[in-house]
Amino acid sequence: MFTLRLAAASAVVSGIVWLTAAPALASGDPEDDVVRDLTIEIEVDEDGVLHVEETYDWDFGERDGLGFYRSLSTEQPTDDGRRQFDYQEFSLSSPSGAPAEVVETNESRRELELTLGAPDGSDQTSTGVQTYQLSYTVHGAVDPNGLEWVTAGPHADVPMDRVTTEVNFPVDVQEGACWQGEDPDLDDGVSCEITTEGDTVTATAENLPPGGWQAVDLQVAADTFAGVEPIYAEPTAAEQFAERVAPATDRLWDSVLTYWWAVAAAILALAAAVVTVRRRRGADEHFPNLPQGSVPTGGTLEPTAPLRHEPPAVPRNAVPDGLRPFEAALLWHKTPHVPQADFTGLTVTDLAARGYLTMEETTQKTDGEDDDAGTDWLLTPTNKDTSALITWEREVLEALFPEQEPVRVSELDEGFTEAAHAAQKKAVDQFNARGLLARNVGGVGSLWAWIGGAVLFLVLATPLLSFGFGMPTSLNFLLLVVAVAAAAVGLGWAGTIRASNRRTAEGRVHYEQLRGLQLSQSVTVGASEETDLSPEEITEQLPYAMAFGDHEKWTQLMDARAETEPLPGLPTGSWVVLVATMPGTVGASHQGSGSASGSMSPGGFSAGSFGGGGGVAGR
Repeated sequence: MFTLRLAAASAVVSGIVWLTAAPALASGDPEDDVVRDLTIEIEVDEDGVLHVEETYDWDFGERDGLGFYRSLSTEQPTDDGRRQFDYQEFSLSSPSGAPAEVVETNESRRELELTLGAPDGSDQTSTGVQTYQLSYTVHGAVDPNGLEWVTAGPHADVPMDRVTTEVNFPVDVQEGACWQGEDPDLDDGVSCEITTEGDTVTATAENLPPGGWQAVDLQVAADTFAGVEPIYAEPTAAEQFAERVAPATDRLWDSVLTYWWAVAAAILALAAAVVTVRRRRGADEHFPNLPQGSVPTGGTLEPTAPLRHEPPAVPRNAVPDGLRPFEAALLWHKTPHVPQADFTGLTVTDLAARGYLTMEETTQKTDGEDDDAGTDWLLTPTNKDTSALITWEREVLEALFPEQEPVRVSELDEGFTEAAHAAQKKAVDQFNARGLLARNVGGVGSLWAWIGGAVLFLVLATPLLSFGFGMPTSLNFLLLVVAVAAAAVGLGWAGTIRASNRRTAEGRVHYEQLRGLQLSQSVTVGASEETDLSPEEITEQLPYAMAFGDHEKWTQLMDARAETEPLPGLPTGSWVVLVATMPGTVGASHQGSGSASGSMSPGGFSAGSFGGGGGVAGR
């Protein structure tokens, strides 16, 4: 038995049926129609022309139907080019007396769609079972020694109870096979009933659902149709290009398959090189002639140099000089997108620690009695002079207390949200203006970053475009390898965005102070003896511990200390609860808008050369 070869994809082998809305005088759902019987008679003449007559017993049921649509495949991709099928001489009749017109013929690049029956909007509708006979001719379908043809389906919108195909050749048929399936992609072919008598073949398929199909592969004596030339479309510019590059890309792809391990190693080495170079370029600068954590004095210009090795941190029990907690978080993490370093939460906690407001733990207001009311915080302003505050700190404080009255966090309105956004943007802009990092944080990225992203996108999209334009398979795979390499480089680049953003020498000074503070805090919380830090110093360091992400143990220490003496900012309640709920209360109050720079968010048979095919749908 010979090997069958179906088309690579049914979307190309067969026409696509478009089911439009039923016209005004038609009724019911056309998809409820059933083809009770479809008989296809194909007469192949000596010139290889197919004379086709399709007889449909179409059951409209109780609905008023106008007729049906028939789509036919007009093009098939092959190794020799786009093979075309030329359909001519359409005619339609109805032995049962139903309206029978070829109402409209619509042709696209790969299909021909016929509108059959009565015109749209006609009152000449039909019900029950009606018989239609559609006839036409096909040029360019036969091969030198036979016919491989999808006779019914695969894009039928209605089920077909029985399909019988009879093919007559001018010579005896030597071999024949019938296949049927239910997958429109022609991936599930199974044998169907076929009989051969001399020059006539009869194939029968039954119970085809929507999307079902029948195909025949019929072989006659070699070169029976040798004088019949297949019809090929004129190659497009893309197809001509593909033909020219195919020999070279085939050889190159064979080499890639042979030395795949070397290609993989090269891609990994390239990605590793990007990561290494980016990390080296991201090495912090420092003042080599000054003590660690010290800044130049008296306006002197000190030389700077890249920091080759990370020195041990020097303990420091004081907060950094001239660096607020949110700025510390930006310098520490090199990004504003850190959940525990939420701008509003850090700023409000810092203002409370410095005596500009007090916070009391309470429960949220409810309409009635509710034992499960969530945690809320009552913020109360103090009369402390705000002239020493940075502009954006003052703006947050003014937004919290526009009337200088206590406010619940849960009651903060859209006005506060907008003010917090504006203050956060101003804080990020002022931080960037200080030049503590080589690149700005919190923005939309540099022009080069956007250009690099656009180039990466184009490289990743190129294999899809190449496939869509029908380029050689070898070229498609080579472009895919290039895309994988580009993706590896892109991941390496994206993964080192923060690592490559070096701290300037001044930024490194503040960073060393932060490292010293973090070290001292870790020693303090791990010591068995009580700390000698004052209540004000303990409270002042809390927002910095939040910026580090080390606040859990520090708040436990604060709660333990608060049992013996009050701490500024929180007369009653637990610091542990305060900081644990802060991102979900104050911090959440200004989320949801993307306008602020740096705003936070939580986290059987093979494919081959069958032509023909199409579909039917009710009207």
